[in-house]
Amino acid sequence: MKARYIPNALSITRILLCIPLAIMRPFSLFYIVLFALTAVTDLFDGKLARRIKGGASELGATLDSVADVCLVSILIFRIMPQMEIWGWLNIAFACVLLLKIFASTTIGFIRFKEVISLHTITFKWLVTALFSYPIIYYIVIVRFNLGGADFFINIYSTVVIICALLIVVEEIFIISLTKRPERNIKSIFGVRAANEAADAAAQQAAGEEAETAKT
Repeated sequence: MKARYIPNALSITRILLCIPLAIMRPFSLFYIVLFALTAVTDLFDGKLARRIKGGASELGATLDSVADVCLVSILIFRIMPQMEIWGWLNIAFACVLLLKIFASTTIGFIRFKEVISLHTITFKWLVTALFSYPIIYYIVIVRFNLGGADFFINIYSTVVIICALLIVVEEIFIISLTKRPERNIKSIFGVRAANEAADAAAQQAAGEEAETAKT
């Protein structure tokens, strides 16, 4: 396999591994290990795509986004219902996921005719918090049943859901305000610089087109 295909292969692997995660009963040791391995692929496909020559592509970005949605869906609709947490948290997580899928994705498709999923700094933090979530639960609740752990898990869940909502809102604003797709923008504070770069690129393209027309 050529090196530039490795990031896409990791994203496809993550999608395929979601199938047994959706079928199996959560919180066996094997299930948690499989979930952890699946989550780890998310840490490497993006980094490898940026470092390997020719590794980054529109297809790769789309596969990465689809794989993330699949794994987060497994977490929210398969794993969390099996967790002893406040009932409203399941509904809240599902609502935030649907907001991301339908609001930000719809806006991106209307504006750019593409499926846009951003990789901001805050989004990376959120993914880390979400994917570590069932692993922490397994250790403190299922494996060792530590005293007071259930309250800790619920507070942790509440903090994560609030952060997730803010991050999705940030993504919606970024997609709405940028002049071209900017998947690797770091935060909403980078919108101005991204738009200036887009204007500069448009002016350069217009100049090159004018020069071509003269000749």
